[in-house]
Amino acid sequence: MYLYLNQIKAIVWKDLVTELKTRELFSSMFIFALLVIIIFIFSVDLSIVKANEVGPGVLWVAFLFAGTMGLNRSFMLEKENGCLEGLILTPADRTAIYFGKLISNLIFLMVMEIFILPLFMVFFNVDLIPFLGPLLVVIFIGTLGFCAIGTLLSSLSSNLKTREIMLPILLYPLIVPVMIAVVRMTGQILDGKSLGTMMNWVGLTLAFDIIFIGVSVLTIDHILEE
Repeated sequence: MYLYLNQIKAIVWKDLVTELKTRELFSSMFIFALLVIIIFIFSVDLSIVKANEVGPGVLWVAFLFAGTMGLNRSFMLEKENGCLEGLILTPADRTAIYFGKLISNLIFLMVMEIFILPLFMVFFNVDLIPFLGPLLVVIFIGTLGFCAIGTLLSSLSSNLKTREIMLPILLYPLIVPVMIAVVRMTGQILDGKSLGTMMNWVGLTLAFDIIFIGVSVLTIDHILEE
């Protein structure tokens, strides 16, 4: 177990060090999410439409598109430099590779989302400070599900020439239930409702998180060997 955790830690540390040196992934995701919010803010008249009604959808669309860009690069560097073959040839467990990449993607996306929230507050004139705790919980469980299935599909699409196109095609239909749940929960939180009143949505999101992780653990060996 200790060796297994060290393998995961090594993969996460490698991804973090690489990103700290280049900052390509975070900067591209952040700028893309910011552009999505800016485009939406100029297409919506907030004097007519309430920010609480359109804001959650805009926020999660920004997270979804920017996160897809990050997931596309998750296995790209390893694939281009031949590092993925090296990881597969090591005695590391295949699920350790998956969980290492999952944690890395989760960290990158969560950091990007935390930086986007203040800008969202400014553009939509919404005060998120009173709801920050429940909102971060919703963002975490939604991002976890997104990264869980996205990391698996990223490893699958990395072997394809059209990986930039195939990942969204494979990912978006599967992530729809999670996105519906987190958008509804975000909207209710902005309306002042407590997280305890929406446990059905929380349970749905956590159920999909567990399913996505379970399916990934069962199939990652076959995908990486292809």
